[in-house]
Amino acid sequence: MNAPATVVVSALLAAGLAHSQSLVTGPGGSTENAVIIHAPPPVAAGRELRMSELPVSATPPEFYLNYGTSGRYGPYPLTDGARIGNPQNPYTLRMFDYGAHFTLHSGASTNLVYGPFAATNGTLVKVGPTTFTLIRFPAKLSASIRHPDKINQMPTIGIAAYTPSLAKELYGLRAKYVALANRVDTETADVEFAGVPRIHSRITGNTFTPVVKKSMRDKQNTVKSAELSAVNFLETLFNRYFSIRSQAITEGSTYHFGMPTGDYILCAFQKVKDPAAQGAAGSSTALWWTAFTFDGEHSLALTLTAENAITWRELFTLDQAR
Repeated sequence: MNAPATVVVSALLAAGLAHSQSLVTGPGGSTENAVIIHAPPPVAAGRELRMSELPVSATPPEFYLNYGTSGRYGPYPLTDGARIGNPQNPYTLRMFDYGAHFTLHSGASTNLVYGPFAATNGTLVKVGPTTFTLIRFPAKLSASIRHPDKINQMPTIGIAAYTPSLAKELYGLRAKYVALANRVDTETADVEFAGVPRIHSRITGNTFTPVVKKSMRDKQNTVKSAELSAVNFLETLFNRYFSIRSQAITEGSTYHFGMPTGDYILCAFQKVKDPAAQGAAGSSTALWWTAFTFDGEHSLALTLTAENAITWRELFTLDQAR
């Protein structure tokens, strides 16, 4: 009786390896000394630090008009053309001097204009016999996490000032991720032994070169191990630089930040369910990352969802190695 094809393959592969004591691994599909690793071309870090980006929405400055100690009107947008006061008989706000001052134009009388007033917090705004105090909302950034598969634990979220020191650390983090990505691609790739006898299947009539395929479990373990390393690298960086934390939380998942004007990076990561994994590997880390500029005037908002979440491999844009 003929031996099953798998037994024949195993026997011939073992025989081939017994006579190939100096096999050399050729990364990226190279064929040095009869071994081919079917991995994608390796990635490399370019000179420019290119990172993930998220859409950030900006809203105009807002203000109240306080009257004495009990009256408050608003909030109103501090923008040209805003309607202020009674909806049936509003005033039209007109900005000028590059937004530093404004006037209020009566809707009932086209020739009636109040002002000019400085568009700064605490300005006294006199409209007829009544004097109001302009109270501006402090600008802030809010980030809402809306991932449907998040695990019931608090996310890690913070903001870092984008300084030369942080940029240097990001170059270092990218180098670690490049090495990690290439290791994962190599360790999860199928291996072809081109220097051993080719296999002939009596069942199919085909002749082929032996290929060792990685099991799905081995691939999952490699990917999970790499993710844990990548998150550990990121957490170390986060604890050192992302010192601006949320000053308020609303609706359980919207985080509010206040900060001086400047350039910043937001980082957030959250454990989420991974239906494709099994057992201890049944969760993964969703990551959100973006640079932004805060001008101290406009409030900013981000919504962090499953659709715009990334993995550690997508934090930096990597090039193919030459």
